[in-house]
Amino acid sequence: MKMLFTKMSLLASVALAALLSAQVAHAQRYQAAPRSFDAGDHSRVTNQRSGEDQRIIDEITKNDESAGK
Repeated sequence: MKMLFTKMSLLASVALAALLSAQVAHAQRYQAAPRSFDAGDHSRVTNQRSGEDQRIIDEITKNDESAGK
C-alpha cells in the first residue's frame, strides 16, 4: 500500500511538471515580440556626438560647411 501511494505520487508530480512546462512554453511562444528599432519613432533620436567629435569627423571626411562652396 505504501509503495503504491509513492508510485502514484511520483507519477502525478511528473505529469504535473510536464503540464506546467508545456504551459510555460505555450505562453512564451505567444508573447508579443519586442518592436525593432526600425519600427520606432525616430523623432526623439538626437545627435549624440559632441562638437569636437563632429569637427574631427568633418575634418577626416572633408564634409564641413565649406565643402559645398
